[in-house]
Parts: sequence; C-alpha cells; structure tokens
Amino acid sequence: MSRFEDIYPLFGEYDMFAQTVDVVKEPNVYKAITPYGSFVCKRTTAPQGRLHFMGGVLRHLQQRGWDGAIPFVYTKYDEPFVKRGEHTYYLTPWQLSVPFDRMQLSTWGEATLVRLAELHHLTQNYRFDDPRQVEPLVNSLLTRWQDWTDKTKRWAKEAESSQYPSPFDIVLLANQAFLLDLAENAVRLLREWRERHRTHAHFRLSIIHGHPQPAHTLVDRSGQVRLINFDRSAFDTPARDVTMFYRTYFQMGGTEASASELFNKYTTVFPLRPEEVSLVSIFLLYPERVMRDIEMYYERKQDWNELFAVRRMEKDIDRLMHLSRWVQQAF
Repeated sequence: MSRFEDIYPLFGEYDMFAQTVDVVKEPNVYKAITPYGSFVCKRTTAPQGRLHFMGGVLRHLQQRGWDGAIPFVYTKYDEPFVKRGEHTYYLTPWQLSVPFDRMQLSTWGEATLVRLAELHHLTQNYRFDDPRQVEPLVNSLLTRWQDWTDKTKRWAKEAESSQYPSPFDIVLLANQAFLLDLAENAVRLLREWRERHRTHAHFRLSIIHGHPQPAHTLVDRSGQVRLINFDRSAFDTPARDVTMFYRTYFQMGGTEASASELFNKYTTVFPLRPEEVSLVSIFLLYPERVMRDIEMYYERKQDWNELFAVRRMEKDIDRLMHLSRWVQQAF
C-alpha cells in the first residue's frame, strides 16, 4: 500500500488522477504529476473559512490580471480545498523557481516587497474599513510583549543570582539592558499609539500575506516573485506584512542602506499613512525574535544544546542591532 494513500484520492475531487506523488517538504507539502499538469498539494491547518475567503480573493485578483500570487485550484464542486477526515488539503499549480541560495538577498527583497505593496494596494478596502480589526492586534501584542518582558526580567535576575551561570545566562546578562530598554520603549510607544487612535474611525485595511519569507515565494529566472502559502493571510493593517518582511530581511543579513531603498520601492507602489509608518516603527522596535529565543531556552521548548543556544542568541542580537539602528534612522 502506498505511503501516499491519503494524497492520491484527493485528485478525484478535481476530476483528475495522480500518476506520481513525491514529497516536497515533510510532512505537509507534496508534488503530484497528473495528465493535466503538475501540482503542489499542501496539507494545512488553516481554518476553512480563511481558505474560502482567500481563494475568492486570489481568484478575483487573477481575473483582474494580477499575477503576483499562485492561486488555488478549485475542485469540480467549486471549492478551494478538499476535506478528508481530520485533514484539509489544497492544490496550486506547480511552478519552476530559482533556488533562493542562487540569488541575492536584495533582489529577492525588492521583488517580494513590491509584490506585497501590489497586494495591499489592490485589496485595500476590499471590505469596509473596520477599526476594531486593528485594536485586537495591538492589544494582543501588548499582552504578549509585556509577558515576554516580565519573564526576561525574572530570568535575568535568576541568572544574576546563580552561583554557576550558564553560558546562555552570561549572554543574557551582558545584553539585558539593551533588550529591556528596547522592549519597554516599544511597549510604552504602542500604548501611546493606542491612546492616540482610540477614537480613530478609519484604519486602512488590506489583505496581508501573513508570513512573507523566501519559503513562501517563488522566483523565476527574470527575478519576478509570486507569493504562495496564504495560510496565515487576513484582512488587516498592511503594517503587519511590512514588519514581518523586515524582521526576516535583517535576520537574513540585510543591510540598513538596502532596507531604506526597499522601503522607498514599497511606498512608491503603496504609500503608507503616517499612523501606519508609526505602527511599523513600533512593531520593529520590540525584540520579538530574541525574546522568543530566551523563552524557548528557559522554558525548554526546544531541544537546544548550550552551544547552539548561545550562538543563536548572539547572532539574533547582532541582527537586532542592525534592525534597531535602521528603525531609528529611517523613521
């Protein structure tokens, strides 16, 4: 019996049959070859409502002539996904792509950020603006940021009082002033932003991708990017996508000078409003990745050895410093 026995039957829902199925990325992404072409089959945990919504959005954008995303393939019942047992699957056409390691970061960054700007521009006011959509995001961030900040203070105090601090403890203690200053400043600024806009009746909302990074893009030989994997997409402030892009960009070694050039490319297509620029700068100020590292180490959420944990922490702090300098200069 085939180990892909749960994949082959899906294609009957599309009036096709799979001749071969291969793993692209364990455990959820597969490539299937059919008489009608090749397809990517992805098993997802995204809510079905989100898949219905995003399937409709991508289909609408494709009909308008935008080729910046790979749309879902619809079943013979005009559904953007297939539900089998406890799992949900969707298909997209297979596209050849240049491996990310063969292209420059700046090339990928510009192409991706322009695609995001196009997506935000084409879908702004896709539904009526709803200021309540932004408020839950801000409130949830404040709760998470304050929790991380309080935990880091506690772990730093425990490390300081330890008779035999670990190497990770020592790295934390050496950087705690810098990290806590960033964290507390970001929390303060976000609270002030929330107060300034508490009665704001008109926040601009767009479809955001939700996770813009190389694994969620396809790049052709001409350098054109197409977005894939809209599992985390939502109708929300475009500041979220810009923030997540720049966190990824600096983590991968992006420079401050190139980051500013990319921001200009984005705003040429989709100019941000002052309150959106302010929100991006505040989002980027908080050291989320480093705080997550600290939490994973002390709460043993990952099976890290001490050397790996220290090297990861040091690298992330170095990249955070570059990002923080750019935020202070750019905004």
